[in-house]
Amino acid sequence: MQPSPTQTPSATGELIASFRHGKGFLIFSLILGVALLGLAVFVLYLGTLLPAGSDGPVVGQTSRGLSLSFSSPHTLIYFTSALLAVLALGVFAGYAWHKKLRAPRYNVYEHGIERFINHQRDYTAFTDIEDLYLFGSGQTVMTGMITNLAYRRNASEPFHRVLESLKGFYQFQQLVRELHVRARMPAVIATLETGGAVTFNCISSGQVWGKRMSGNFLKITTSPIVVSRAFLQYQGRTVPMSSLRTVDLNAWTEKVVIKDESGTAVLSTIATGILSHDLFLNTLDAVLAVEQQTREQA
Repeated sequence: MQPSPTQTPSATGELIASFRHGKGFLIFSLILGVALLGLAVFVLYLGTLLPAGSDGPVVGQTSRGLSLSFSSPHTLIYFTSALLAVLALGVFAGYAWHKKLRAPRYNVYEHGIERFINHQRDYTAFTDIEDLYLFGSGQTVMTGMITNLAYRRNASEPFHRVLESLKGFYQFQQLVRELHVRARMPAVIATLETGGAVTFNCISSGQVWGKRMSGNFLKITTSPIVVSRAFLQYQGRTVPMSSLRTVDLNAWTEKVVIKDESGTAVLSTIATGILSHDLFLNTLDAVLAVEQQTREQA
């Protein structure tokens, strides 16, 4: 990642809040790893205290009835020490992985997000963020709860992922979502008013559920949703805006459903599958409000 050029306060706006990851989990992991490694060494030390002639087989049984047999007490000592050492290495590997994931810290400004990783700075203006991706992972993955936020300028660059372990994550998420809509909406409305169209990227519901099972969240394939004042286009189907009537958001099914005047669903997909879905819903609401006003005046 290349450091961004220094931004002037007028470009970033006022600093609203700063966020960083907590260190409690990392400290606990480090202590646990050291304790397991120390215990492995201590068990080896106990092997030197065994009395001479204690070379007979050792047989044990677990609470589930599984029998364990070792040729000698020394074999049992070596096995136990090796197991503890492997567990310690696993904990250290987890520590290194989580330390890397939790390295970024963030400043949220009026006009963008500033990210620091090891003193390297990257600033992304909200007006430049085309894809704001919200999804859940971990133990709450099947509940639809949003525990991750990822953003990118466009599909040519990778996502920057923000984890729930960030202190104040839900405040961060809400701030970014609101400021992103506020920054992008004027340009979207201006484009629509001049007869242009705005494109949003969408992940199919099947892909969203598949990601929840596989965990490979950031490797996505998107299809476009094109919105203009005259029509909505999705998956090769073009529907006049004048025929659309309702946009339903169902918290239970997580779906956004757009219906036409006959009650037929024109678009039905998991809401978070639509990247920048807050901006999409605000855009659609603005267009449909104009259509409603036009019908009332006719």
